[in-house]
This record gives sequence, C-alpha cells and structure tokens, in this order.
Amino acid sequence: MKIRPALTVLVGAVALALSGCNLVGGSPDAGNATGKVTVTVALVPDPPGASEFYRQQFDEFEKANPGIAVKVLENPSDQQLNAVELMFQQGNAPDVFRAQDDGMDRMAARGWVAPLDEFVTPDFLKRFPAGSMDPATSGLHRDGKLMSLPLVWGQWSTLRVFIYNEDLLKKSGFDGPPKTWSDLEKMATKVTTDGKGKYFGYAPTAAKAVGVEMLAGTAVPYSVPATGIDFRTGKPATSSPGLVEAVELNRRMQANKVMMPGWESWDGSRAFKEFAAGRLAMYPSAPWHVAEIRKLSPEIKMGVTGIPVPDAGRGAYQPISQSFSPLWSMSSKSEHKDEAWKVMDFLSSESFHKAYYEKFGTLTALESAWKAEAEKNPDQAAILKVAADGMRRVPSPKLATPGGTAVLAALAAKPDLKHTDAAFSSIIKNQPFAPAAAKLDQNLQAFLDQTTASLKAKGQQGSAKDLTFATWDPLKDYTPGG
Repeated sequence: MKIRPALTVLVGAVALALSGCNLVGGSPDAGNATGKVTVTVALVPDPPGASEFYRQQFDEFEKANPGIAVKVLENPSDQQLNAVELMFQQGNAPDVFRAQDDGMDRMAARGWVAPLDEFVTPDFLKRFPAGSMDPATSGLHRDGKLMSLPLVWGQWSTLRVFIYNEDLLKKSGFDGPPKTWSDLEKMATKVTTDGKGKYFGYAPTAAKAVGVEMLAGTAVPYSVPATGIDFRTGKPATSSPGLVEAVELNRRMQANKVMMPGWESWDGSRAFKEFAAGRLAMYPSAPWHVAEIRKLSPEIKMGVTGIPVPDAGRGAYQPISQSFSPLWSMSSKSEHKDEAWKVMDFLSSESFHKAYYEKFGTLTALESAWKAEAEKNPDQAAILKVAADGMRRVPSPKLATPGGTAVLAALAAKPDLKHTDAAFSSIIKNQPFAPAAAKLDQNLQAFLDQTTASLKAKGQQGSAKDLTFATWDPLKDYTPGG
C-alpha cells in the first residue's frame, strides 16, 4: 500500500488559500506530472483520526481509479468556510469541498456550487433510505436541484443524548439517570459534593454552554433555541419560559460550583475525554461522543438515554426537519467535473460509509452500511432508541418556501441575535437571563422587519408568514398542510 505523510492542519485560512499547497506530500502538480487528473478535496480533520482515515480511503480510491490523483487540503472546522471562500476568490477553488448546513447555502449564493443532477442515476439514489432523497424533504436540494451529498446524517444526526456514568451515580445513591431538570440539578449537586474535587456531577458540554440548547429543546419548539423564533407564530421568542429556565438552571449550578471547573474554555472533545477519565458524571451530547468514550475507556459503565425534560413535562421533541444535511459539494469552477463526481460517488458509497462507521462508530446517511452491526451494539442500540422515542418531524421554512430560505439565510449571518452569547454571559457572570432575552427579542424583531423590507425592495420573497406554521404541535409529527 502506498504510504503518504499524514495530512497537515493549516493554522489559518489565508495561509491555506495563498499557498495552494498539497498537504499530503509531493508537489501540487503531482497528478499532472504523471498524466493523471488531480481532484482537490477540501475537508476538516474531525472526528479525531480523520486525517489518516481520509488519506487511506483516497489511496484505495486511487487504486481503483488510476487516472485520478486526489489532493487533500485540510483546515480546522472553524476556518473551513472562510478558507474555501478565499480559495474561490483567488481562483484556486477545490473541486470538492465540505460545507455543512448553512455553509453550503453561503457558497451556493455566490454561484460556487455545481448541481449534481446530471451525474445522479436511479441506482445511486437507491443507496439511501426510501424517500429520503425527495427534493422537497431531502435537505440537499435547492430549487429542485441536488446541490450536496451527506455523510453523518440521518434522523439521528440532529439527535442529542444524555450520557451518564453509572458507577458515579450509584456512589451517590442514584440507580438511574435524571428524568427531569430538578432531578438533574439535585443529582449533579450530590455527585459533585461526594466527588470532593476528584470528579464532578455535570458540565454543559463545551464552551458557550452548548448544553443549554440541548436542554431547552425538550421545553420549547426547536426553532426557539436554534433561531430565536417560534415557528408556530413567526415571532421572536428568546424570552420563552422554557429557554429562560434552561439558562437559569445552568446559572444556578455554576453559581453553586456544581459544574466541572474550566468547561468555559472546553473544545468539542474535552467533555468526552473528562468523562472517559471518570472525572465527569453526566452531560448532554451529540451521539458521536459515545464512540469516542468507548475508544478511550472500553470498560466504563456508561449509560445513554434521553435528555431530561422540564418538571412540568415535555414541551417539545428533538427535530427531524429534513432527511439529511449538506456536507459534500462540487465546485462550479471545477475543470474536472466528471472526475470530481467519481470522488463524490466514492464518498457516498456503501464501502466508504461502512469504513467510516467501523473507524468512528458513527451512524451515517447510508443505513445499509451499519444498521445490522449497530443493532448488536448496546451503545448504538441505545442511541437509536433515544432517536425513536425523542424525535418528531418538524416544519422547515428553508424547505417550505423561497422566502423562508431567504430570511433564515439572512438570520444565519447574524449570530449575535441568537441566545448563545447572552446565555453564556448570564451563566458565568451570574446575572438573570430574562432581561437579556427580552432585549434579544427586540433586536431580532427589528432585524426581521428590516430584512423583510429589504427583500421586498429587491422584489424577493421573505416575511414572517414564511416562518409561520400555525397548525404545528411540537409534541406531534408535523405534516405539511395538516
């Protein structure tokens, strides 16, 4: 097998774009020098071990496609979009690039994403679960055109789970995980007290207290923590009692020194490392943390269950807004679209998804690649159960109307209007969140009014109506027109 150096992570977007260097060894024109077509792929190095994994996979691809050389450019997740954007601006665009969620829309709005429909065959579509590639619900289509392909996405991908250490809970007299927010606060407090600085009851997952949004998702419609808007009314709702109380719960635990110190600066991997080391008893998380914990501590007594709900009862379920989320896109500037499609076809193959599952233990868009094995794995069976019990289909303005897409795209460019920074400040400064939430709602309404007026002046659609689904019940599956 051909051995190449591990991929190198660049320290900045500007450096990546300016250098245009081949990060896997050799010269940038190595493919051309051997008569091969070079396909450049821009990606990010996550989960841990992804750099080596992708290189090994592309080596296998090159064996099966001797006329194509794959050159990989890699950048940290928080720099990826800016890096790719700069590459396009400087005329050095990658052929295939990773742009998740709204990132694909950001690139498509600049005319940089090529539709994939000319390459797609019926057999290709059969790889995915039945009906999941319908243009109206796939999440990968825009204006009926296929603009991206998924990887780690299915109904479980937006899922959030609650991870707990059975042994640490038992030491403090608890036979199972918390079911309500008051259970969580009581149990976390007791575990931290009993830990005496050696271990702690809870952490809100990572910096910015991302766990707040996970808790709030059981209290208020998903759109409230995600966008600040209640999609039942089309109006700002950051000050909804459920979101406010989720912040206040974390504020109390922080003020009472219940939460593990230092979480304020954690990156996305610190929580699972602390948990695997036995220093953290409970936290809410994306499901991929489960596999990472098992790698670090195979014998740990780990439980996986649903997120605790408010004491007054569940107010909402976790969302299934679309079948998939965009991840892999093809550059509209590519001079080698046929070869680029072969790479994308490979990235969407059952063999690649199976290898990804076996390496990272992560459920992917191709259920056929992992489902039989997952059902035998207690951790993954638990994840699938949480998904079945805790998720419901929800409305998506982005998929419903062009106006919804336009308004949400404008809002995505204004992260300061989301609850995140204000909630984090409230928690670490021990200040009530309600006043800040009310101010955010005022600012958000002003922004929506301005955006609506601007779109109207340009002759484009976009208003509160596009964000309103008056018949939607967050406790039931949403049916368009129902």
